[in-house]
Amino acid sequence: MNLYQNFGVVYDLFIVNYDRFFQFIDATIQEYAHNPRSLLELACGTGNILQHFVNKYEISGIDMSASMLKQAKKKLPDVPLFEMNMANFKLNKKFDLVLCMFDSINHLLEYKDWVMTFQCVKNHLNPGGVFMFDMNTLERLDRLSQSPASVQQKDDAYLIMKLTKTDENVANWNVKIFQKLRDDQYELREDNIKETSFSPERVKMDLEKFFGKVYIRPLDDRPNIVRDRIFFICLL
Repeated sequence: MNLYQNFGVVYDLFIVNYDRFFQFIDATIQEYAHNPRSLLELACGTGNILQHFVNKYEISGIDMSASMLKQAKKKLPDVPLFEMNMANFKLNKKFDLVLCMFDSINHLLEYKDWVMTFQCVKNHLNPGGVFMFDMNTLERLDRLSQSPASVQQKDDAYLIMKLTKTDENVANWNVKIFQKLRDDQYELREDNIKETSFSPERVKMDLEKFFGKVYIRPLDDRPNIVRDRIFFICLL
């Protein structure tokens, strides 16, 4: 699939700070999981989260983007990685932990696909397993769409990102990569990556159909963070 086709090639050059996420995930696992041994990451991207856990658990990953998986396989050549959609994936294995980070679920534009993902995760969790994911709220997508484009430079590459609302509940990340090829030549590549969101109350209600307990947590204690990026922690 062409999702992140161009951005995936330079993703690790620009997206480098995972410390807050690692701290949050580690603390959550310690609080809610009981001696986990295996971990599956949905939308594993270029494998940075899986790499963090490579010496802790038996790990696997799935992603829809062939470009992102190509980068992940360079870091994790011995790890099972699969090009699959999180809404209908099927593996012949169950896990103690399932993660889906960096608002990846927001890329599913139909709510039925969110519910299908919850069902798939339940089918792949061991008893007592933990499913954790984060989502951008509609409020955050609205706020980001009102911000100017961000521009970053690393080495001989430029990354320009701008979020624009395409309708009431759908936003589009326009991602431009301007990269030097040789002394006098540059190449411009572009991706358009859509996101949507749904009310946390609705999401929690449907999660409770599949999981025994569901908690909503912020990443940290900043004011109003619950209306920004929120995490769901689901216990089977």
